[in-house]
Amino acid sequence: MLIGLDFDNTIADYSLVFQKVAYKHGLVSKSWSGDKKELKKTILNKSGGEESWMRVQGKVYGEFMHQAIVMSGIMNFLIHCKVKSIPVCIVSHKTQYGHYESKKISLREEAKRWMKKKGFFDENFMPLSKDDVYFSETREGKVRKISELGCTHFIDDLKEVFQEPKFPRGVKKILFTSGKEGSARYLTCDNWYDIKYTLLGNDDQEVDKLLAKSLLGDFPDSFKQIKGRGNSRVYKVTKKKKKFALKIYPNKHLDERPRLKTEFSSLAFLHKNSILNVPKPVSKDINLNIGLYSWIEGKTVEDTSKNHLDDCIDFVKLLNSLETQEEEFDLASQACLSGVELRRQIRKRLEKLISEGKDKNLNLFLVKSFSPLLKQIEQKYFKKWPLSSKDTDLIKEKRILSPSDFGFHNALLRKNKGLCFLDFDYFGWDDPVKLVSDFYWHPAMDLTNKQRNYWIEATEKIFMEKDKDFNQRLMASMPFYGLRWILIILNEFLDNSLKIRRHVRLSTEYNSNSAKRVQLKKATKLCFSLEKFIKQDS
Repeated sequence: MLIGLDFDNTIADYSLVFQKVAYKHGLVSKSWSGDKKELKKTILNKSGGEESWMRVQGKVYGEFMHQAIVMSGIMNFLIHCKVKSIPVCIVSHKTQYGHYESKKISLREEAKRWMKKKGFFDENFMPLSKDDVYFSETREGKVRKISELGCTHFIDDLKEVFQEPKFPRGVKKILFTSGKEGSARYLTCDNWYDIKYTLLGNDDQEVDKLLAKSLLGDFPDSFKQIKGRGNSRVYKVTKKKKKFALKIYPNKHLDERPRLKTEFSSLAFLHKNSILNVPKPVSKDINLNIGLYSWIEGKTVEDTSKNHLDDCIDFVKLLNSLETQEEEFDLASQACLSGVELRRQIRKRLEKLISEGKDKNLNLFLVKSFSPLLKQIEQKYFKKWPLSSKDTDLIKEKRILSPSDFGFHNALLRKNKGLCFLDFDYFGWDDPVKLVSDFYWHPAMDLTNKQRNYWIEATEKIFMEKDKDFNQRLMASMPFYGLRWILIILNEFLDNSLKIRRHVRLSTEYNSNSAKRVQLKKATKLCFSLEKFIKQDS
């Protein structure tokens, strides 16, 4: 087996660089948006478009090559190849110099320099060296080199390469494209996660140990996966008697949110502000999508006490007291800053479930139980929303820096030290009523009515001081967040769910049908709780 890879737009991602260079040369406006194919079409339609496009390419692949980013998932694919001892080569159709380029920058040397800087030639982790990279002046020459090397598989973003008359027979072809086109002559994939799974199967712990080595500097002395994590793989790692948590985030194709960047920076910020009952960030690798954090010794919260609730309330107080510039953090994941936005998110989730669910029992639940409840809540509660944030975003002064997935399910009870809070990969600015409501409704919390009322009363005291509309907004939004949680529970029915479960469990042995039944039962239970809430509020 020898896997051959194209380089431009397969390994190196130039999407933002192309747009930046095109804008700099007056070919598109600053507000223009689109992918490389759309940009090319836009430029070619202009007078002298062919020459302009070639000039842009020359700039991007030469002078601005250093601004390219690593294609999401390719590094993990290559590490998997390294562990399985599968040889890899790169064959690229790339001229020595760009067309119409007066600076005579070697496109090939720039590409190799970029690869070296990004770690593609690190023999400890990669199956590649400089000698495994080949450039050809023409597409015909590229195809000839693929044949000479004896590639068994080749991955390229241009179908024209596969359509070359002399493309070697027997080579399994994978077209790397965001398009939906299909062909009996090649497999089409729009992400490296699917390519890796198709060619190499799931990751395994040997792959993950190599990932740990990349952050530790050596293989760990012990390595144990922590069960029960929802979206990321987490390991307890020890090295020279020091304990760490290694977190392997889902591929950005599965979850496009910058979860590593968000969590690492938010935890650093909290420690800087003397909030220490959270993990301490140690190191990270953006290209591998992994982070290393201090290990927290503790146990899960099983019997919720008033002391546990007070720990959560005290943490919210600390968050509310933080002083920072608005620009330091983005909005929290799926933030809801207005009544209109919250209602939009619920409808969008419902539409997605209806289009992807394709399950008789799910559809029956959505039609008979959820949709009538949605209609009732919209008619009764939306009109109660304060006008100050009903149609427009909540003003910045009333927002809070929120973990966005806060509760006992993401906390550990430390001996004589109270709760330590985990998972800050959704952290950012949000309306505090979302934090309060999510804590109230989260299906993993299992709070008593007395505990829920205590939580509501305590958080009202925190936020009412500077937000006179808080209580009214909370009472109007609570039923909507209950609806939102019902739909979140039903994510198991979405197409992406199985891939995420494979990522977390390192296994294809996952009973999706059984999981769907469990989640539908939870959603039904929460539906009854929400109906009871509305009845008591009447």
